[in-house]
Amino acid sequence: MFAKMSNADRDTDRDAELDGGSQALCRETTTGPTGATAGIRIGDVAARAGVSTRTLRYYEELGLLAPSGHTAGGERRYEPQDLARLERIMELKELLGMNLEEIRSFLSSQTRLDELRVAYQAQEHDTGETARQQRRAILEEAFDLQALFIERLDAKLERMVEFRSQMNDDIERCRSLLVELMEAVES
Repeated sequence: MFAKMSNADRDTDRDAELDGGSQALCRETTTGPTGATAGIRIGDVAARAGVSTRTLRYYEELGLLAPSGHTAGGERRYEPQDLARLERIMELKELLGMNLEEIRSFLSSQTRLDELRVAYQAQEHDTGETARQQRRAILEEAFDLQALFIERLDAKLERMVEFRSQMNDDIERCRSLLVELMEAVES
């Protein structure tokens, strides 16, 4: 899913690293109990995703993506779940054409659905009437959240189909004009 990094992004990353006082051979990292380096550096995440470090910081500023931790020196460190979230953001942006506000809304809904899933599972084996009512409320909220997303997605797909139809009409108009032009040249 992640694309190659452009030269401009590499230059931005290199400049950001040097401006921050870090050089390639002496990067500050955190270590876990076994002495292993914890987390993935922002430049490495950016390279994997094909975006700039500035983009990652912007996503953090917007509340779309936050690193799991920081080093003692304040450098961001990302974990696999952060990479999965970034991949989801890129997928929503590129594949579905969502803008950042739509992505934020979707991710908020996904977070809420995760919370509902945990709440439902916590009560799954309780057979009391109160628990059944709570599970019903949980399922209704989950249903509503998913239905709202599908509704928004359908509206976006409808606009895409309309746009594609206009493009097809333009192609047909060009084809017709080309045929007329070729017939005029042959006559």
